[in-house]
Amino acid sequence: MKQALVLDFGNVISEPQDTSCYDRMGEMSGLGADFFRNAFWKYRPQFDRGDIRGIPMYQAVLADGGMIPDARDEAACARRDALAERLLAEDLESWFHISRSVTDWALGVQKAGFTLGILSNMPHDFLERYADRIELFKKADVPVFSCLEREIKPEPAIYRILIARLGIPAHDIVFFDDLEANVLAARREGMQAFLWTDLAQAQKDWTSAE
Repeated sequence: MKQALVLDFGNVISEPQDTSCYDRMGEMSGLGADFFRNAFWKYRPQFDRGDIRGIPMYQAVLADGGMIPDARDEAACARRDALAERLLAEDLESWFHISRSVTDWALGVQKAGFTLGILSNMPHDFLERYADRIELFKKADVPVFSCLEREIKPEPAIYRILIARLGIPAHDIVFFDDLEANVLAARREGMQAFLWTDLAQAQKDWTSAE
């Protein structure tokens, strides 16, 4: 019998990413929006795992775009570093649009007596900047964030960490994620997992879960 609701963050607890950030990033750097739509994802697993922080990551992204200042030119290096900081801020802010309706639903499920968890691929920089401003991060019974565990979805270890922390049999955990690979990985660990498309469908899936 289901005992826990577990939610991903991006595109579930949060609204869809504000992809206009790529236009602003492309404009401020001169590298174009398409460059950032692709270049960022090269480093995303390391970023989410906590192996690299945001500013060094964007320094590496800029280097991939050919922006490699002479290490002896302090002014050029300072401009590169300031740009990396602005790019990181755009990136993080693009995800900080929290769904009020999903928040209210999840808290209602928790109030009804179910355990509430979060399982998210999440970098340190986002947590440090926004964690205390996201209600579900503060009220979840068991939040599991990739950067703190040094494990990421869809690898098995982070699901096993979640199951152990919940202290609930895997088949009694209902998990929602917007990426099919993450849903399939959760099912391989024995959880009841559903692909998130919208709140209305998730409510139906939650009701149908055993």
